[in-house]
Amino acid sequence: MSMRSALYERAEPLWRQLPAVERQFAAILRLPVIGPLLTWLRLDFAGVVGAASFFAWSLTPSLLPRTWYYQALVTGVTAAVGYTIGALIGAIIRFAVRRVRRGWRPDRRTVLIAWTLLGINVAGWSAWYLVASARWQSELRELMDVGSPGPSHYLLILLFSFLLFVGLLAIGRLLRGASRWLGRILSRWVPIPVAVVGSALAVAGIVFWSWTGVLYPSLLGVANNAFAAINQVTDAQRGPPPVTTHSGGPDSLVTWDSLGRKGREFISDGPTAAELEEFSGRPALDPVRTYIGMESAETAPGLASLAVRELERAGGFEREVLVVVTPTGTGWVDDAAADALEYLYNGDSAIVSIQYSYLPSWLSFLAEREQVEISGEELFDAVYERWSRLPEDSRPRLLVYGESFGAVGSAAAFEDLDELGTKIDGALWVGSPRWHPLREEVTRNREPGSLERLPVYEGGQTVRFWGGWHQPLDTTGWEEPRVLFLQHASDPVAFWSPELIWAEPDWLREPPGEDVLPHFNWYPFVTFWQLTADMAVSGLMPEGHAHNYGGELVDAWLHVAPPDHRWSEERLDELRGNVQSFDLEDDTRLW
Repeated sequence: MSMRSALYERAEPLWRQLPAVERQFAAILRLPVIGPLLTWLRLDFAGVVGAASFFAWSLTPSLLPRTWYYQALVTGVTAAVGYTIGALIGAIIRFAVRRVRRGWRPDRRTVLIAWTLLGINVAGWSAWYLVASARWQSELRELMDVGSPGPSHYLLILLFSFLLFVGLLAIGRLLRGASRWLGRILSRWVPIPVAVVGSALAVAGIVFWSWTGVLYPSLLGVANNAFAAINQVTDAQRGPPPVTTHSGGPDSLVTWDSLGRKGREFISDGPTAAELEEFSGRPALDPVRTYIGMESAETAPGLASLAVRELERAGGFEREVLVVVTPTGTGWVDDAAADALEYLYNGDSAIVSIQYSYLPSWLSFLAEREQVEISGEELFDAVYERWSRLPEDSRPRLLVYGESFGAVGSAAAFEDLDELGTKIDGALWVGSPRWHPLREEVTRNREPGSLERLPVYEGGQTVRFWGGWHQPLDTTGWEEPRVLFLQHASDPVAFWSPELIWAEPDWLREPPGEDVLPHFNWYPFVTFWQLTADMAVSGLMPEGHAHNYGGELVDAWLHVAPPDHRWSEERLDELRGNVQSFDLEDDTRLW
């Protein structure tokens, strides 16, 4: 029995019902609005297979639990991409078959049976994955101590992802229609194959030019103006600091207003000498916090030079430890990192940073990625030049710090790990993106058998990776200067990359971290889009997960640059509970 006969035999009970189904469907097509809509849709069979596959894969777990609207966004976009890929493959197959069997087309009965079976399978497949997704999301929420969104969560996903899919399909159909219209015109003067290819390239070129030449620059300009306005806004309760050790205070070389929103928050949020004394029980100093906003100079070298003069004025070169910080896109410096260091050193510390952008890091990455590297390099070089002129026995310990996008800029001042080791006394990089140049070097040359997410490099002699409280860190044999990468297994910022579109990374083949589900698998494009959505909410997860490091920064500083004073475990536990990386009410601090 042929495969086709077997298909008919299995579908015979169903086939007997098809005439009635056809009549009902014909009646639907005659309805005023629904009929034209269904006629316009005319879904491609292979495209529906691709869309259904991508729809199901998009419901599988990634690193973080997702809100319904993010899940709907992921699902709608991936289903549209799946439809496009499926339709393209289907067109290629049909073209190849018709080249071999000229004039071949499947008969009406085969088409009806195939579509009916596909509809039944897609419905069952979708229902199974929606139920499984509910279970996976519940498991993720338990791992991260996040509340449930309620039973309507998955109905909303289904509805809004479908609407998004139809919207994207409509855009694709409009572009295809434009290409066919142009092809018909071109076919009057050139052969039809040339007209088809030429019209498709012309429409693609127009779309590309419209985005890169008009829409993209315009949107970036609007975003820059909007965030520049936000940069001027400050909580009415914040005011210039009363101490000379802080920028914007008495005798400062820069005004309070010039610091920008994130700079004013950083300067005003730190502990005072009195608070440090109350915590430690010992005499304390007012920590040095110097920060230069973008409005204080026109160029990165100018900002860096001013930062060094401001640091010198505030007495930063006379402290026990000096930290050069590259902030994130908006100019944000993590309060948890700054507070932890200042408490551990009882105020005998200095921090210097400069702002390089008004935009959040994800927009900075798209629009001005090189700016963070220029800023980080200029600031460190300027500080290092002044620091190296001090007598060796009276220099502060020189450290570098960067978090998220700021970690990339912080590393830009060093050609490689050898140069890093000759210039600093320690480095702490938190939640660094995968394209961090020194992290790439270490990961690429890691010891065989070590994990990509926690690579071992040269026996951990200088560089070590720590997964946070979920992963104990052995400091045995760790020589100075110490370099530490702190990154959670569940942090999408640390593992996102464009290569996820087409290639499975090593870290997804490895045993998962303690807060990552074993069901997390890689799918082409889908995993890339899942992690892209995860990044937007990664800072809103509870402390110790995703991109929220909080109290772990206390231990990170103790590993990288332990102070001479030995703190009791009771005091350290209190400090871990007091520092916090993210204000959950601030939705601009997502990267």
